[in-house]
Amino acid sequence: MAGDKLTIQNPQQGGAGKESTFVFDASYFWDVRTSQIFKEQCEPLLKKAMEGINVAFLAYGQTNSGKTHLLTGSVESPGIVPMLNRSLFKHLGESTNKYLVTVSHLEIFDRTMTDLLNPHSDAMKIRQHPQLGIYVDGLSEFVVHSGEDLAKYYDQGNRARKAGASDVRKHRARAHGIFTITVEQKGQNGSHALRSRIQIIDLAGSEGVQNEDEGLVTFGNVIRALGDPRSKGGHVPYRNSIITRLLQDALGGNCSSLVFATVSPADTCYNESQNTLEHAQYCRNIENVIKKNLDDSDRLRNELREEISRLREKLSASNLSDPSSKEDVSRMQDLIKDLQVAKTQTWEAKERLSMQYEEDRKLNLAKKGILQWVMAESLRRDNKQIQERMMVMQNEKDLLQTEYKEKRKLVDSLKEDLQLRIVEYTKMAESGKATEEETKAKVNAIHELKEKVKREGESLKEVKKQLKELQDRQKKEKEDMRSQQSDLQHNSELRALARAEERKKLEAENALMLEDELERMKMEVDHQKAEIQLKNAEGFTYSKDEAMQMEINLAREREERRVVTMQLQAIDAEKKLVLEELKESYNKHKEELEIQKLQNFQTFRNYREVFEEQKVALEQRYRALLEDAVQDAIFLSSRNSELELENQGLKQGRRDSLSGDKCVRNCNPVHFSWPTEFLVDQ
Repeated sequence: MAGDKLTIQNPQQGGAGKESTFVFDASYFWDVRTSQIFKEQCEPLLKKAMEGINVAFLAYGQTNSGKTHLLTGSVESPGIVPMLNRSLFKHLGESTNKYLVTVSHLEIFDRTMTDLLNPHSDAMKIRQHPQLGIYVDGLSEFVVHSGEDLAKYYDQGNRARKAGASDVRKHRARAHGIFTITVEQKGQNGSHALRSRIQIIDLAGSEGVQNEDEGLVTFGNVIRALGDPRSKGGHVPYRNSIITRLLQDALGGNCSSLVFATVSPADTCYNESQNTLEHAQYCRNIENVIKKNLDDSDRLRNELREEISRLREKLSASNLSDPSSKEDVSRMQDLIKDLQVAKTQTWEAKERLSMQYEEDRKLNLAKKGILQWVMAESLRRDNKQIQERMMVMQNEKDLLQTEYKEKRKLVDSLKEDLQLRIVEYTKMAESGKATEEETKAKVNAIHELKEKVKREGESLKEVKKQLKELQDRQKKEKEDMRSQQSDLQHNSELRALARAEERKKLEAENALMLEDELERMKMEVDHQKAEIQLKNAEGFTYSKDEAMQMEINLAREREERRVVTMQLQAIDAEKKLVLEELKESYNKHKEELEIQKLQNFQTFRNYREVFEEQKVALEQRYRALLEDAVQDAIFLSSRNSELELENQGLKQGRRDSLSGDKCVRNCNPVHFSWPTEFLVDQ
């Protein structure tokens, strides 16, 4: 392997076998990290996808040659798909456009298509749409908002793929997987709408060609018809298999495609490696017709409506029995279907359908008995990530709380210092011994200290605001974790305990918030008090009207404080009452549940007793019948023996009689006739 050239030699000819050289865009040994391959080969195509160009990544090769590992990777060394997921949303985040990302995961096994994200039993059909191109009607699309969501759906689809197979190895070797990401972008004013599709195709093992697998055989015929110079210009059999029909854009259509051909260096895999490299060479020669995909949904819907109206008018004025009219009816039905599909392509409709699919998939996965298997790994990983983020936020919270306490201590000390300076200034002013310069210096120092208290107070408020935002983020993360766990948790006792714990935490947070608010009010009162003392020290006096107004305001504040106190007491009493009612209701429902369990157990026990009684009665009846049958068998056996003895006696008597007659005839050979009565008796 040197640069873009790869040479393979037949090992069965003693090291002197024929060499075959292939030229590709790039070649990599097995020790090259996937991150390098992604950066050099995949990142440029991902940037094209951001510009509205369809992109496809195909992995082709023998089973166990590294296709799935290249795409999926591991925790220590992520594959192409995890890196693509992260990079995609990084590019979208850097763009000024609004965007919507949807995802689907399809498996093709022989001629069967399976929706891996929502394994329903409804029929799925390949159709062609003027806007979507070739797509699968009935395949669920889910809206995603982050690279983590993409990774979750990809992982869950792969787990559903494994869980749905009875023979995992055989299934994996013969099944194709298509993970499709659709990216739609709009400008801030709704203009310059773009639509691009990113497909990750994990093809079945290339040894399926030797086993005459329909999909892979057709795949080979398609790339040979497109990439072999001797076959160019001929018929391309896209429609001969499901996989080639779905890859029609990736192979010779409107798509920028990248094929990963994985081969094994083992000499026992020479034939398969040779076959894989030949197919990859054909793929390299394929020329696709690439264009930017502009999203003109409104224009398309209007054109479809106009065409449907035109056909409807034409059919109303024609004879429906004519062959041309039948063709128009069929075309109008297809146009109506296209219009229905076009109506579901709005962002609002996709969000709504995604939520519906999310509910349906839980039911469908549960029906197949693989809900916990599919969801468990993603939930564990998500919970681990949430816990890591919670730890980071907790560290930030600890730092902010430390900073808040220090600033609060500083503000308190500054207030005390301000209070002392005001008292000193008051005493100095009352004594009348201070000069004008000393008085002015004292006043300036008090004003400077007052401004410093104000600045530090604002800084304290900012730290408090950051602390509140961090607490809100922690609360949201906890809610996300609880909502994920609730999908698989069915224990009512645990849920009740969890909710009680949540209420306690909420009460503690509210108490802390109330304490902070009281502290803030206290700081404001102290600040106003300091201002009043400063004015008093400076000789400021209030008029009677101002003093009266202040007395009125003070009385009003006291009254409002008393009312608020009463309201808080009423709320506290109401809270206690609600808690008691809630506890009483919970205990009541718990008792009813226990009673229902006991009733169910009693019913089961009654059924069990009835069953045992019926079982005993049936056993007795069958035992009596069996005894009668045995007695009948014994009687019939003895009677049969008696009849056999009688029969033997009759046979012996007949033989004796016949032997006597023979002796008489031999002694007197005279012919005579017997009377009829005698013959009858005999």
